[in-house]
Amino acid sequence: MSKPPSREADKAKPGRPPVYTEKERCQRLLRAAEEVFTSTGYGAATMEEIAKSAGMSKKTLYAKYPDKDHLFAAMVGGLSDSPWENDQTQIIDAGAELRRRLHAMVQFIMSARQIRLTRLLISEAERTPKLARDFHERVISKARRYLAEAVERARDEGIGPQIEDVDQMTATLLGAALARNHLGALFGRKPKATRKQLEAQVDTALRLLGY
Repeated sequence: MSKPPSREADKAKPGRPPVYTEKERCQRLLRAAEEVFTSTGYGAATMEEIAKSAGMSKKTLYAKYPDKDHLFAAMVGGLSDSPWENDQTQIIDAGAELRRRLHAMVQFIMSARQIRLTRLLISEAERTPKLARDFHERVISKARRYLAEAVERARDEGIGPQIEDVDQMTATLLGAALARNHLGALFGRKPKATRKQLEAQVDTALRLLGY
């Protein structure tokens, strides 16, 4: 008696849809959502278009995410390329650690992906303020804490100005480190700032603020 075809054989049969794990399905859906949202705009994007882009059925999409709000929140929450995720590095010198984190933040914010998402949020802020609130809660607040930890540590170890307001210095440092480069990227200025130029701006910001 012959054995029934295995799951692996099913995968190989022509005409059958590919079989994904639960994690793979989520990743495909979130990647498709990001692509559609950033190219079409949040308001104009449809769940049908996102499902089609992912190569999946609307039923599969709705089973995971009941609407665009939930899908967008999951997409933002799934930013695995952020520097604060699973960062196990800890430089002994507090000044060097502050520079490392500030540079990592600038590289993250200036990445092509983050520029696209920022443009999307700006364009939809008035019509859909919840998007901006979700992004602030899931990304910006975590980013500030990540940098603020290094600012506070530097202060406690006597490096840089002896500030009272860590949050204010954190925001000032990041703003000075991004400078005009961020605004230029949002408006599509060419050529884009190079990694070397971004590093130089980080060093300038630290020097100007007494680090």
